[in-house]
This record gives sequence, C-alpha cells and structure tokens, in this order.
Amino acid sequence: MLDLTLITTFFLVFMRMVSFTFACPLYAIPGIPPLVKAGLSFILAVLITPMVKPVSADLPGGLWGFGLVVFSEVGVGLVLGLVCTFVFNVIRMAGQLLDFQIGFAMASVMDPLSGSVNTLVSRFLYFLTLVLFLNVDGHHVLIRALAKSYELVPLNAAGINGEVTLLIIRIFADTFALAVQICAPVVAVLVITDLAMGLVGKTAPQMNIFQLGFPLKIAVGVASLAILLPALTSVFKILFDTLEKDLYLLMKGLA
Repeated sequence: MLDLTLITTFFLVFMRMVSFTFACPLYAIPGIPPLVKAGLSFILAVLITPMVKPVSADLPGGLWGFGLVVFSEVGVGLVLGLVCTFVFNVIRMAGQLLDFQIGFAMASVMDPLSGSVNTLVSRFLYFLTLVLFLNVDGHHVLIRALAKSYELVPLNAAGINGEVTLLIIRIFADTFALAVQICAPVVAVLVITDLAMGLVGKTAPQMNIFQLGFPLKIAVGVASLAILLPALTSVFKILFDTLEKDLYLLMKGLA
C-alpha cells in the first residue's frame, strides 16, 4: 500500500531541489540537458527525503492548500538560487567594468550561458570563477547547504518577512560594491594611463593620442590584470565564503 505521507514529503523535497538546480548558475548551464538536471534533483531528493521531517498528506485547504505548499517550496529553491546568482554575478560585473575601461566593450559577444551580451574579460573571469569553485568542491558546499535547508526551513514552514527582503536587497547591493572593489586596482592603473596620455597630448600636440591610446590601454589593462590574477584567488575564496554565509542567513530568515 502506498504511503501518502512519504510520497507527499518526497514530492515537496523534490520541488525545492529542482527549482534550486534550475536557478543556481552552477547547475543552470544551458549546455546541460534539462533531463540531467531533473535526474540530479531526483537522486538528491531520494537521498535527502529519509532525513527530512515528514509532512502529513492531509494538508489544510485540500488541493488549493497543497498547491500553496508546492508554490512555497518552489519559491524557497528559487530564492536560494537567486542568492547564488547574485554572488556569481559579482565577477561578471567586475569584468564588464574592466572591459569598459580597457576598451573591450566594443567587442561584446553573445554569452549562451547567461543569455545576454557579455564582454571578453567578463567571460574569462566568470569561467575562471566556475573552475575555481569546482576545484574547491564548492558544488558540494551548495548541496550540503541545500540539504541543511530542510532542517533550518522545514517543509511547509517557509515565510517571507521584512528581514528576508532586507537581506536580499543587501546582498544585491553588495554585488555592486564587491564588483567595484575587485576591479578598482586595474581601473586605477588605467586612469593613471589616461592622465599620462593627456599630458603627452598637451606637450606633443602632433601625436595622435586616440590612435596611440587604444593599444596602450589594452596592453596596460591586460598586463595589470595578469599581475593581479594570482591575488584574485583569495578574492574568490572570500566570495565563496560570503555565498555560504548568505545562504545560511537567508535560510534562517525564511524559517
């Protein structure tokens, strides 16, 4: 005989899992077939369901009540995935600011991963972040955090309040601040380069500053980025720690 309580619990666990998988930038790569994402969510749900507090099949409100609970679990997964997207977009935004200063903004290309137009340095830093994230087993951290979410935010117990809204707004605002801080050293070097070219233009008006400036800024920007690239690994580690902390703060707020 079918255990309706177990089936209901598994279905709610699966809905939160699959919504997170489709929203998180690490697992939401368009190159991964949707069937693979759904299969991964199904396997994780099978492993996590025995550790989750069961939910009664007799939910208040009948079918409408069950639909609201499903909608709530999907919302929890999407919100957790949205926070991961904010943190990963820090690197993409920093790269776009660098491209604008270097001059690569004119060489924008269509990024099939995000479905938007991105620039060269932005794509490079984003892929580098994904590689480092996988190298430090960040995907395992996300899976553990998602499994922990069923303890911090039990099934049919999630709620949105002012604290959660302010936390999401704070995380969204921090993405801009962190992006500016990451690209600030290279931007400072490029600003100094612009000032130097301006002085050269004043002292030697016969020189074509615009023709000289484009290759010079590209060379200076790429060289500065190459010099600072080893130091960015520590920045990435800070971002990954921030992601884990924000996820736990958000789950506590949702509870």
